[in-house]
Amino acid sequence: MSQDPHLSKSPKPDEQVSPTLDKVPVTDATVETVAPPSYKKTANTTQRWKWLLPLMLVMLGIGLLAGKFWGEKQAAEQLEAANNSGNTNSSQPTPVGATDTENAEPGNQKPVLTVEIVTPEQTVIDNALSADGTIGPKDIATVFGKVDGVTIDQVLVQEGTQVKQGQVLAVFDTDAMQQQRVQAQADLAEAQTSLTVARADAERVIPLLDIDAVSKQEVDRYIATANQAAASVEAAKARLSNQTLNLNNAKVTAPVSGVISEKTANVGSVPGQAPLFTIIENGVLEWQAQVDPDKLGEINVGTPVQVSLPNKKSVMGEVSRIAPTAEKGSRQVSVYATLAKSPLVRSGMYQRGSFMLGGEGKQVLPISAIITEDGYDYVMLVNQEKADNGETIYRIKKEKVSLGERQGDQVIVTQPLAKDVAVVRQGGGFLNDGDIVRIAELEAANQPKRAATK
Repeated sequence: MSQDPHLSKSPKPDEQVSPTLDKVPVTDATVETVAPPSYKKTANTTQRWKWLLPLMLVMLGIGLLAGKFWGEKQAAEQLEAANNSGNTNSSQPTPVGATDTENAEPGNQKPVLTVEIVTPEQTVIDNALSADGTIGPKDIATVFGKVDGVTIDQVLVQEGTQVKQGQVLAVFDTDAMQQQRVQAQADLAEAQTSLTVARADAERVIPLLDIDAVSKQEVDRYIATANQAAASVEAAKARLSNQTLNLNNAKVTAPVSGVISEKTANVGSVPGQAPLFTIIENGVLEWQAQVDPDKLGEINVGTPVQVSLPNKKSVMGEVSRIAPTAEKGSRQVSVYATLAKSPLVRSGMYQRGSFMLGGEGKQVLPISAIITEDGYDYVMLVNQEKADNGETIYRIKKEKVSLGERQGDQVIVTQPLAKDVAVVRQGGGFLNDGDIVRIAELEAANQPKRAATK
């Protein structure tokens, strides 16, 4: 009788056999159904939850994102379907998110902005030849003191003072001169008395010569004395005239009308050889520009000029003379232009100017009306329309323009617009093509009517 190999096998010393299985035959089926010890089951469960929990959280997040995406897609499809239905049937309800302006009739659209409008201007743009030059007086008068060795008692004008011909500019100290004139008058009176006596003596002696009562030499001596007395009278008259002239010259007067440009006269000083005053005759200034000889053919006497001044100002003038020779160093020719009177022009200023060599008509717009986008220039035109309800509305039309040179606060339009178009003067960057606007000029005109109706 053969034994079962599973029962006849002896266990190894280090192997343990469960006491509940000592008498139960061991088969493959029974091995698979036997549960492991309780402590091994707890450990395996803990390890399984450690990796299962993060996986569940990740799957939950993915599910939420997918649900949100799907919901947004469904909402977008519903909105698009509703908009399409609204375009085909105006009686359908307004889609969610649409504004009243988008769905309103043209007559019911509200203006988005109040604007000022301008029309393109036609102006003459001069062809100019630019040059640099110095501003100086056209004609000057220098005033010197006419008395010597006398101090100045009064100075009545300063630099920049407008003066008229004959106006007193300064006064010398006249005390000493008045005394000298009195002395000259006394000397003249004494000389005239001596002349009277000498002539009387000569008249008494001359008849005695006929009766040989006196010698001819003695008569000649009386006549010479009388002639000498007459000469003394003339000398005394000259001294008196000179003192009178000095007294008159104590008042320094302006020889011409104009503006005082320089003053060296000071109270208490004794004038030297320098002039006391320099006057710009009639206050006329001129611009002396240096021009290349090859460009002189375009410039003539009477050619208009425009000279730039500080703070973006300018003054006009015209060419009065052209130098007959060129400068030795620069080989350029001086051209002189008389300038109009302006309180901003000062002698000695070095300014750039332009010779106006003729011009042509150009269309210009304010620079504030230009909008630049993507390298192109545009203007916002305002067109008048009639709405369905009969009201007048003003709609924006965006128009591309081609621009030329800038002229101050204006710019040349090289491809002119229609003369009667209305252009938004400023703020066009806040508008879009098709917007409805108000006209500021019309709003101002209607303001009294609105106030009367309240």
